[in-house]
Amino acid sequence: MKLSALLKLTFTANIIAASAIALPANAETFEEKEIAQDSMIAISAPYRNGYNLVVIEQIPGKDPCWAEQGATPVAVEPLLMNFDFSGHCRRATDTNGYSLRIGGEEKGSDYLLEIVEQNNELVLVATHRDPNEAPIIIGSTHGKSDKFTKIFLNSGWRFTKRSYQGKELSHFYFSGGTGEVSTQTN
Repeated sequence: MKLSALLKLTFTANIIAASAIALPANAETFEEKEIAQDSMIAISAPYRNGYNLVVIEQIPGKDPCWAEQGATPVAVEPLLMNFDFSGHCRRATDTNGYSLRIGGEEKGSDYLLEIVEQNNELVLVATHRDPNEAPIIIGSTHGKSDKFTKIFLNSGWRFTKRSYQGKELSHFYFSGGTGEVSTQTN
């Protein structure tokens, strides 16, 4: 009987230790780190019958990741597609790589970032999972194009990066004010 009790205790201790190690960091434990805005770009990329959001970060002193041409809208040539961009550029193409942060709080589980056509331009919108909540306009292309196009962030919005216990992670945020966010494009 002592062996059985010892096995139960060992088993229970192992389960507790394993669950403590395997617990994922929840959104409240993540912080945001300010980053150089000129090293970042949000791009509207044509995809099937719509557009996909792509975020690219230029690593300083490395080969250029993109080039810009023209105005309203600004065409983007994604140079990183022409070489092995490892160590030169960081890229995010879905919600695993970017999310929304408002007033210092992670909102990725509440909002979906998407590009929609509106008033003859492409608009980056954060759509709340609750259909009764109004969408938040994060930025726009200032015109429409069926090519790669730069998204200009609206006033009050910026790029930041996720960090955990002071360590910078590869996840990007679209960070904005205190919840008093615009539903209009600039």
